Amino acid sequence: MVAQAQDRPNSAALFPALLIALLFFLLGVGAFGVVVSNVVTTIRSSVEGEAFGTTLLRFLNTYGIIFPILLVVVGIILVRFGIGLFQQQARAASWARQILLWLIVVCAVLFVQSFNAGASGIDGSMGRGIETALPFLLAAAVLGTALWWMGANPHVYRGSETLAEASSRTAWNLLLPTMAILVLVAMRPLEATFVTSLTDRTFASTQQTNFIGFENYARLLGLRVDTIPCERGDAGACALNSDGSIDFPTERNYFADVGDTSYRELGYDDIIRIQFGENRLSVSARDNQFYEAIGNTLTFTVFSVTLELLLGLGIALVINSKFAGRGLLRTAMLVPWAIPTVVSARLWEIMLRDNQSGVVNHFFTQVIPLFSTSQAWLAAPELQIPALVLIDVWKTTPFMALILLAGLQVIPSDIYEAADVDGANKVRQFFSLTLPLLRPTIAVALVFRTLDAVRVFDVFQVLLGDRRFSLATYNYNTLILDRDAGYASAIGVVIFVIILLFTVAYVRILGVSAE
Repeated sequence: MVAQAQDRPNSAALFPALLIALLFFLLGVGAFGVVVSNVVTTIRSSVEGEAFGTTLLRFLNTYGIIFPILLVVVGIILVRFGIGLFQQQARAASWARQILLWLIVVCAVLFVQSFNAGASGIDGSMGRGIETALPFLLAAAVLGTALWWMGANPHVYRGSETLAEASSRTAWNLLLPTMAILVLVAMRPLEATFVTSLTDRTFASTQQTNFIGFENYARLLGLRVDTIPCERGDAGACALNSDGSIDFPTERNYFADVGDTSYRELGYDDIIRIQFGENRLSVSARDNQFYEAIGNTLTFTVFSVTLELLLGLGIALVINSKFAGRGLLRTAMLVPWAIPTVVSARLWEIMLRDNQSGVVNHFFTQVIPLFSTSQAWLAAPELQIPALVLIDVWKTTPFMALILLAGLQVIPSDIYEAADVDGANKVRQFFSLTLPLLRPTIAVALVFRTLDAVRVFDVFQVLLGDRRFSLATYNYNTLILDRDAGYASAIGVVIFVIILLFTVAYVRILGVSAE
């Protein structure tokens, strides 16, 4: 327990303590007031008859989503500690001192920014800069006085703070700068992308932007499942095609015949057809290219990451053992990973040519006659994804092996010596010792590689272009070629959600949080 003075405070010391509690309470209420004021200002600035979506879009573009939420959270925290200070709680006082210190730092930063802005303006001068920054200087002085008084009068507050609570406060102090940078560098751009996805904004255009809500997501993710009966002949039986298969109408013709115009008007296209008996199950999407891009990306991700994990683990186990030339092998192993992806993709494009000038086809038709004729690796649809998977495995397996090797080297060798004494063979040691101890490292490696694989761009763009899309290349084509910034932003948000789901799944399945 942290020591706490037991002297009973006099009434003169209670008055400043109540003032500090009132200060925290007012700061908390003020944070709420800023949010309410911003909302009221946005509503007042709207013209008569303006749509709600336009007003909402103006608010989001001006203040965003994160800033109001943070203000509300900060307001709740300040009010909570203000109540704790009124009750003279020692724990609340310890947290209040830390908050005062951070508020002083914020005031100092705002003072410097305001001084520079005032002194460098059109009519700026030194006096103008001081006048602009003076409120922040006064606020820092008030907060500094409160911080000094609380440090000089700890006996005013009752109770004590445990060591765990003190350690928690220290941890939050260390995390706050990182969280602030994360909000500025990562969350704010993601917020801007999400806001853009709610509009019909055109890229690189002065065209007016309108708020359309979740229409981009409805168009992007729209799916429907229908059962389509076969075409009937004169006798009432299913009509047959020339090859003897059952004849089914196209989805557009069928829904036009039954009077369902939504299929055509909303732009559905079939992506999956499954026949069962005299009916066909049809899965249609408003954006079938997007779902094809999801399928391409997930197929590429699952196979490439799985192969890289297995091969990387094998390479890491070999390199982790002691043998002559181990250092040279480690250096040579990193060569494929060190080559830029665009360069390696061009090299593989030459090697995968669909004639005898391609090294791969020459090898599999002449050296090892696995194929009788040359294969169109990058032209045949059924070979495109396998070719890209093999290229990515060749390039990125060293990275996976490097991460796993680092995990292997922190496993103590004495546990293997004990296992040898107990008579456990190498296979038993691998599954009972190596894999469980390597699980956190495997999770980190999978997160890094899956993140890169889901947002794969360069190898698809260089080798396939617009013949076959990944999520990233489809996003690029939508933004640059179609210039639909709102729709492209919705695709970007979906990519982020997919990556987030993969990351959470890895952490949960591999039990990293428990470790």
